[in-house]
Amino acid sequence: MATTSPLDPTTVPNLGIPTFTQGLVVQGAKDWLVLSGQVGLKPDGSIAGDAAAQIDQCFTNIVNMLEAGGFSLDDLVFLRLYLVDPADIDALRAARNRVLGARKVPSTLLVISALARPEFKVEIEAVAAR
Repeated sequence: MATTSPLDPTTVPNLGIPTFTQGLVVQGAKDWLVLSGQVGLKPDGSIAGDAAAQIDQCFTNIVNMLEAGGFSLDDLVFLRLYLVDPADIDALRAARNRVLGARKVPSTLLVISALARPEFKVEIEAVAAR
């Protein structure tokens, strides 16, 4: 089983976000799960409404993929989040905090001009290890 430890040395910036860490030391991992970017699509292929609903659906898809692979949220070691509208950053952070709680998962947030389909507002990639 892998153990993880947040890595936030004083020699790099502290962003003041309680659930953010600059890095995560992963020790003893033998199994890894690398997820493709999850968008706000429901299992039936429909799009989950506005940006907030799509963000929630992305995290639901991630949880479902983790469980299908025998992993859990505790195994997450990295997230890469893409938004097309910076106005949705607060909704994204709120959903992330709701789903992850106090877990410190290194992440990168990018605001980009578009995703693969114009109706997509968010896409989230995830990596898990155990």
